[in-house]
Amino acid sequence: MALTTAEVDVLQTLATSTSLLSIAGSCTIIWTINSRRAGSSMLRLETTDTLVLIMSLLDILSSLAFSLGVAPHAASGPGGAFCQVQAFSIELFALSTVFWNSCMAVNLFKWVVQKRDLSALRKDIKSYLLLSLGVPFVFAVVLAGTNSFGFASLWCWISDAAQHLRFSCFYLFVVLAWCLNLCVFVAVKRSMEAAGGVGTDSSAAAQAQVQKKMAQYIFIFGLVWFFGLLNRTIQDLAHETQFWAMLMHVLFVPLQGFLNAIVYGGLFETRAYKNFMAKVRAAFLGEAAPSVNAPSAANPLLNDPRPPSYSEQRAPRPSFSRLPPAAKKSASLFISTYNLAEKTLDDLDDLSAWLPTDPAHDLYAIGVQECMCLPELRAALHEQLGGAGEFTMFTAEIGSTNTALGFHGMIAVTVFARTADVESGAFYMPNANTSDVKKGLDLGIVTAPNKGAVGLPFIYHDTSLAFFTGHFAANSKGRNRLKARLTDSQDTLSKAVLTADDIGFDAHLGHSHVFVFGDLNFRCTGSPEGVLGLVSAAAGCEKKGAYGGDANWRSKAYADACRRGPREPRRLDQATRTAWNKVLALDELQLVMGESEIFHGFEEPNGLPTFPPSFRRKMGAAGDCKDYTDAQLLMDAYTTSVKEKSKGGGDQRGAEDEEEGEDGKSLDVRATATQRSIAVTLKPGERIPSYTDRVLVHTLPGKEADIRAGSYELCDELVCSDHRPVVSVFEILLDERVVRGGGRRQAGFECVLSMEAEDLKLTGGWSSSAAAVPAELVVVFPLPTEDPLVEERRVQAVASALFTGDASEGDTLYSRRDGGGRVIVSKREIMSNEKRVAWGQGVSMVSDCRPDIGVHALVKVNDKNGECLGQGVVDLGGTMETALGGGVGVELVEVDMALGGRLVGGLEAKFIVGEMFRAGGGGGGGGEGKGTEDANVV
Repeated sequence: MALTTAEVDVLQTLATSTSLLSIAGSCTIIWTINSRRAGSSMLRLETTDTLVLIMSLLDILSSLAFSLGVAPHAASGPGGAFCQVQAFSIELFALSTVFWNSCMAVNLFKWVVQKRDLSALRKDIKSYLLLSLGVPFVFAVVLAGTNSFGFASLWCWISDAAQHLRFSCFYLFVVLAWCLNLCVFVAVKRSMEAAGGVGTDSSAAAQAQVQKKMAQYIFIFGLVWFFGLLNRTIQDLAHETQFWAMLMHVLFVPLQGFLNAIVYGGLFETRAYKNFMAKVRAAFLGEAAPSVNAPSAANPLLNDPRPPSYSEQRAPRPSFSRLPPAAKKSASLFISTYNLAEKTLDDLDDLSAWLPTDPAHDLYAIGVQECMCLPELRAALHEQLGGAGEFTMFTAEIGSTNTALGFHGMIAVTVFARTADVESGAFYMPNANTSDVKKGLDLGIVTAPNKGAVGLPFIYHDTSLAFFTGHFAANSKGRNRLKARLTDSQDTLSKAVLTADDIGFDAHLGHSHVFVFGDLNFRCTGSPEGVLGLVSAAAGCEKKGAYGGDANWRSKAYADACRRGPREPRRLDQATRTAWNKVLALDELQLVMGESEIFHGFEEPNGLPTFPPSFRRKMGAAGDCKDYTDAQLLMDAYTTSVKEKSKGGGDQRGAEDEEEGEDGKSLDVRATATQRSIAVTLKPGERIPSYTDRVLVHTLPGKEADIRAGSYELCDELVCSDHRPVVSVFEILLDERVVRGGGRRQAGFECVLSMEAEDLKLTGGWSSSAAAVPAELVVVFPLPTEDPLVEERRVQAVASALFTGDASEGDTLYSRRDGGGRVIVSKREIMSNEKRVAWGQGVSMVSDCRPDIGVHALVKVNDKNGECLGQGVVDLGGTMETALGGGVGVELVEVDMALGGRLVGGLEAKFIVGEMFRAGGGGGGGGEGKGTEDANVV
């Protein structure tokens, strides 16, 4: 049934009207986003704002094509140029909006469910654009090339003669987008309910706001395209056009931009709209206009008229008091790493010789590599410790036991914590993001995790801990793969995320203590004879000086090392220490750490290993070295050569003034020792006994007094592998008054701190580098592991990201008066712990903190392309007594700045810290003056 002229005129008018309304709505979104960008300091919202901005631009282009209807090309016919251009534009831009909607759903899934950092997700926008414009462009070109465009009722699109292509080239993707949006909605809802914060009213309201906004957009997206699909289906099946179906099609499809403005732009929630409606009601109904500053029900994250930590009735809080180390609880941590060389549990020796239980430590962290029997091994270790009644097991792993695909077993970390601590909430594992960094064999599509690292994060009273175990690149075929090991170590720190939110900083900067242990594969230089000769000399010195010549000194050394309890590590005389230092002078890891190429800020327990190399031992009894004092016996017990063809060819060369690196370029006399080591070619098949199995620890500034290394030793009792287990024992000091597990908030107090950073300048080598030109500064305050609102912030941020209307609408303001005048801060600022400013500007932030847990700020310097030049962490604990005592804490600090553990330079800045609000009156502020009044609501 053909449409009458009158019906076409009605549809034409309606199409133009709804399209223009859609364009106006999209322009409103663009205007509100630009307004928010001008006044917002929330870094992560820039990504979502950009996505919505692009969505609005695509809506405008699509609406322009729809707005013209049939009139302009009626005379030229379906083959005319205008008809073809309109058909091409509708196929391209309307389909692009469908693809872009799917990309926005995927981005929300990555952010909320996978907990990827939104600022890092900005890099995906280019891929989204390529997909959203590229695929529709291909379809449009193919359809144009096959003469499939023509009249399609009101518009030119896929012609009636090619109706069978309308579903496959357009509406199929609409249906898939519906399904994708629904799946993302369910996943986000579940994720936010599982990690919704502390159950505050504002958190619950924000969750409801997120679900409401998502449901609205899914409904609108479905409504817009449902009638289009219905109309085209009727046309395809009935071979006629129904006026009512076409009317609904014309009413909703071009209206997408306007409907999006209601959801994303908060069109009916802006201050301008509400003021207009208030005036209308006042004029026609005689109602008084409400105050524009009254809390708004539209955005629940802005409702609470008080800061988050002052939601209860005000009461005097205890003064800030951080316990001295002597008053803290002592917990004993046993760490060990063992490469099992693909052995089964039946091949292993008595585990009790490796894992001490009398008395038991409070924590055990066990890292294994090349493990083919991981479930059985974990069960045996758990039984050794007394089972679930005594210890609770936490696990993470990567890898496979499928050796045919190039795997060598599992790389796994297992942590055992006392069950009593877990049940009380003193010890728990918080929600974390990506815990592994997969490296290894290139399988074409993916990289197999036969090398890499895996980690686990924990909270223990007031202290955050992270444990990584890794297996890094090994030498092969005459190549010294030191460069690959450096990359592995940098990736472990920079790519793993062991916090609830990926904040875009290296993993070790976000936890009180971070332990990296495993088969790191760093080798010794020199010759096997030379290394083992030095080992036998050092062993002789220690046997005589520390153990009175006892032939069983190695067994005694390990038994002493495994004891729990606070104690000083064994002290070696100068001759013994010098002898071991001669061995370690040949160690690659000490070389590169000494040049700050990797693991900057990390330490080995007690400085250096003072035990024999753990690799490469002959398996079984053949690897018995007795007391390690016989150099010839060591040569027989260690495997010093294997059959192997050289890839590079030739013998190992000495470090000359000029030699070739891996890329074939020459190294001049200014090359560093690390660069020279990378360039050295090894003797084919030679295996130099090495300290491949290591334990490293990084501690945040200000937390150094809370950890003590007790021992660092080699276990000679397990002989089935070509490695020997390496162990270390630490004493960790904890404030047991602080309990955070299970949603508890025992002890301590929260406060709102204002923090300013000014007079920033780069120091060190990078300041003179032409490549290191700073463009922006990013600050995170406080750390996620020290943040009392870490989960609530995520919920609030998602709610705020989905509310792109007037940024100030309903945003409760707080004020404080001091000598510097009136200071105003919004709830949005308090709920954001990240800020970015152009380089050269000072930073001012206000955030909810727990000083008894720790007060650290992360700083990052980016270049003009947003690439990180360096990052570091600042301890603000030294300002707390002053800030919380009513004054202003000022501290000039210099921060080491690194990338993936490689030192790149320094950052000098003045930090100013004060308490923004004070329960019960009084307190200090973030300005230079004193005499702060209570917080007031503007």
